[in-house]
Amino acid sequence: MASPTELMLEDLSQKYAHTPVSNAFMRLYEREKWLGRIFASLHERLNEHFEAINGRTETTRHYWADPSRTMLALLKEIDEVIDSLAHANLEVELAGAYRAAIDGCKAWLKHSGGSSIPEEFKQIGLIKYEPAFTLANATVRLKKGDTRVQLQLIGEGSYAKVFSFVDPDYDIKFAVKRANKDLSERDLHRFRQEFKILKRLSFPYIVQVYQYDETRHEYKMEFCEATLRAYIKRRNSTLRFASRKRIALQFLYGINYIHSEHLLHRDISLQNVLVKTFAGGAVLVKLSDFGLVKEKGSDFTRTKTEMRGTIRDPLLPNFKDYEICNEIYAIGHILSYIFSGRESLMSGTDAASQVVRKCTAHDIAARYQTVLDIIQDVERLEATPADAPA
Repeated sequence: MASPTELMLEDLSQKYAHTPVSNAFMRLYEREKWLGRIFASLHERLNEHFEAINGRTETTRHYWADPSRTMLALLKEIDEVIDSLAHANLEVELAGAYRAAIDGCKAWLKHSGGSSIPEEFKQIGLIKYEPAFTLANATVRLKKGDTRVQLQLIGEGSYAKVFSFVDPDYDIKFAVKRANKDLSERDLHRFRQEFKILKRLSFPYIVQVYQYDETRHEYKMEFCEATLRAYIKRRNSTLRFASRKRIALQFLYGINYIHSEHLLHRDISLQNVLVKTFAGGAVLVKLSDFGLVKEKGSDFTRTKTEMRGTIRDPLLPNFKDYEICNEIYAIGHILSYIFSGRESLMSGTDAASQVVRKCTAHDIAARYQTVLDIIQDVERLEATPADAPA
């Protein structure tokens, strides 16, 4: 048998089940599940009254009899809902500005004859784009709401700048990628698409993104300590072959994943492959910079679009025709750098050099056809390549 609390909550839910509420307010309470319709209904009706009262403060400063009675009934309803939920250990928190406005209105609202709005009563700031009702025990107050943090520039390109900052709530470093102000609409569209694609991808070797700001055209992402170029250059004389092989495989696993998602990166470079470092020397490779990514079937790239990307396949006729074989050419250059620490292609006869040569062959038919084929050959590598410095 249901408990008295369960019966009370069921009745409360049923009461509002068919209450008409506009989507403008329902969307504010999507996370609240069945409570969402209740909160959205109360919020919407409060706003209607507050907006009407604001209008009367500019004219007769008189709130008519019927609206006064309706609002008093609404304020009583809000108190009853909050009390009922409190009995179920659900503490509702009403936005401070609205609580103050309600208390102020209660002082002059009357059940008959209309209500005179006092001269000292100021217009109410409407809350339209965030919840006015929240569950206090389901939220956490964050420092970031009233704390400004300093950004540090860590990277700059043709389309965007990258900054780092330390989040005051978690004491963790994050990165912010901000589009340059002079971007064309087309490139700004690419920037938004980059975020959307990264947001939907979930894989250990893909950089993670968190939040897009439409006002500043920027998004937050996980912070990585170095680019692949910088990481290997700093350790090239001491980096063991086993470590190089692990880095190469992580890089390949990441590329294979995005290919399995019917995407082509099209801008693989030593700058766009990042490295996240951990205590004890462990590293994670993170693919980033998806601004030139191509989705299968997309015709966004025009035939006359200029050739872009840091590593360009000499056999690519135009950017619109970019395919996996062209991506594999760029992969070969990255693998060569990982195993040799030099930006010129490996030229030895060892197994690693053979993998690189097959990726970058001048005959496309002689190249690897899939990244999985490359992974199989790299997994079999055992000896230190002759070209490697250590």
